[in-house]
Amino acid sequence: DAGLGLASARYLLHQHFLRQKHWYVRGLNPAGDGRKPPNVKEALRSRVAGHLLEVLENKVGKKGLNLRYLAVFVATLEHLLHGDQRERLKQSWAIHSLQPEGTTDVSGLVSVLDVFMAHYVYDSQKAANGYAMTLEDGLREVNTISRIYAPWSNIHASVKEQVEQRKRLSGSALSFEDAAAAADKILDNFQEVSGAMCHDMEKTFFGLKGGETGRVKLQDLRDYGGNLFRESEEYLQELGALDDADPAEPYVYLASYMLGPSNCDGTTSFYDLCCPNECETHKMHLEQAIAHSSDAISSITKAVTDRLGRPIPGDALGRLKDISKTGTGSFPVHGLSFAAWLHNMFPHECPKPCAADYNGMDGGMVPDAKQDFQATAKDKFLDW
Repeated sequence: DAGLGLASARYLLHQHFLRQKHWYVRGLNPAGDGRKPPNVKEALRSRVAGHLLEVLENKVGKKGLNLRYLAVFVATLEHLLHGDQRERLKQSWAIHSLQPEGTTDVSGLVSVLDVFMAHYVYDSQKAANGYAMTLEDGLREVNTISRIYAPWSNIHASVKEQVEQRKRLSGSALSFEDAAAAADKILDNFQEVSGAMCHDMEKTFFGLKGGETGRVKLQDLRDYGGNLFRESEEYLQELGALDDADPAEPYVYLASYMLGPSNCDGTTSFYDLCCPNECETHKMHLEQAIAHSSDAISSITKAVTDRLGRPIPGDALGRLKDISKTGTGSFPVHGLSFAAWLHNMFPHECPKPCAADYNGMDGGMVPDAKQDFQATAKDKFLDW
């Protein structure tokens, strides 16, 4: 069977990790990566996913990448990501003066995992040093993150809980494998904690005047958001989250802002853990509806009506029919026009799309900005 071209395959894989893990894997984001690597070593690691995909594409040639090759890619990349996680944990283990085959006690393992998690969250220090870190630096990160990052108490509680569980299983002498097993559970819990914090921010912002439309005054966010909202106007503009048609009274598209790189919590050489993308949930339901029907318009109409809990307005239904005429044999569910339509239907969850993100070879059928980094990937935007 015919497979996918590079842009479509990259977008499909990007969606897979985004939907399953809330990960923006470096080299797969069709809009470009949200952060630039701090040094040469990190730059090489960040290119792994994109390079691996290009190797596979070169192997299959014009046939394209079919599901078997994409499954191989996912399995390979997940193996590499887990290996990277172990390397970061080994770093924390080593700076505590622990030998690879050695053991530590409960308090020692708590400290190892605290440093591991703080380094995962506290990316400003990591951005300067990559993997290189001393125990003094690690403990400083733990101290800093415990003061400025509200969910740290949840993370630390998860660390203590998992260490106690390993003690019940392994006894008081705890090995690196105990640390690795605990780290897996802690990271899974952190994904839930991070997502919950995003939802809390959304509730706060959507409660402001105009929040029900997904668009609020920038000044209202400044006044009410406090430490939750520190991004510059320039950052918001580069992100595509700013409506400055009236320069005296600019507005912010909340979905675009929430899904921006400034709201990503965890960072590794290979990916950023970011806010859950609820628009992808809508897309997934629409994809399933279209796949089981020969009438895309009727299927989309029913699925969106069910998810909205009300009928689609007549003008929006007319635009949907117009969009269907632009497809080449199938409905352009991942194209720019439909992304804009989804933003209008689900302004809380779906970001306002940027036309520049659809400049690829596939004629705008899937997002492809043809750039390595987003405009927001500038050092000054990360110094909040």
